[in-house]
Amino acid sequence: MKKVMHITLAIASFAFIVLLDACKKEDNSGIASKDQSQNSIARNDNASLIFPTQAHMSGKTYTEWASEWWKWNLQFDCSHFPLSDVNGSRQNQNQSGTVFFLSGRRGNTLSVTVPHDATLFFPLITYYADSRTTGTGVEQSLTNDVTSTVDLMDGLSLTIDGISITNLSDYKLVTPMFMYAGNADLANCYDSDITGNAEPFVAGGYFVMLKSLSPGQHTIHRVGGASALFPFLFDITYNITAL
Repeated sequence: MKKVMHITLAIASFAFIVLLDACKKEDNSGIASKDQSQNSIARNDNASLIFPTQAHMSGKTYTEWASEWWKWNLQFDCSHFPLSDVNGSRQNQNQSGTVFFLSGRRGNTLSVTVPHDATLFFPLITYYADSRTTGTGVEQSLTNDVTSTVDLMDGLSLTIDGISITNLSDYKLVTPMFMYAGNADLANCYDSDITGNAEPFVAGGYFVMLKSLSPGQHTIHRVGGASALFPFLFDITYNITAL
């Protein structure tokens, strides 16, 4: 059984990947009172920016979209793998429909062009467990594995165009088990257990579905960690152009 978290960091037999963004601070002292007032309102109105966890977006729940996010990443070979993207050039691969996935490698700034009418789905931090066997008890074992790991996730932060999103604990999830055949080439660069054959997965973490952005430039910072597992936070910044 292989366990993979959304940080590119190997610990024993596990591959971990965590995503964090360091938020920029600007000195707007001349209009501080106005900005603080606007941000205070926005911080208490997540519904204006993020779909609630009970929503069905384009016919799928949050947990179903989390499964689809992992399937989208795992379909590619090493040279096209979105989780290894350092500049945004791999984010527009095989994207269609009303939901656009964001991925990428920790510690980088990615420039991404998205449709202005698409919703954006991405994790703050995520983890999956998979198995080459499908016998009795596999689903419960994978679910227990993922749940115990997700419970250790912390250091969460999300800002959208400088607005801090609150109540991030609301976006915690663990998916039902799903079957998927990841690209066999990923065994060479990411997860040695991926063979190209269908196998059971369970994923979890903190995911958000961002409502469509107005045309123009936007910035998203996503942050996550697991301080009980490693003493680091890692970051991705997205410079978004919505067309």
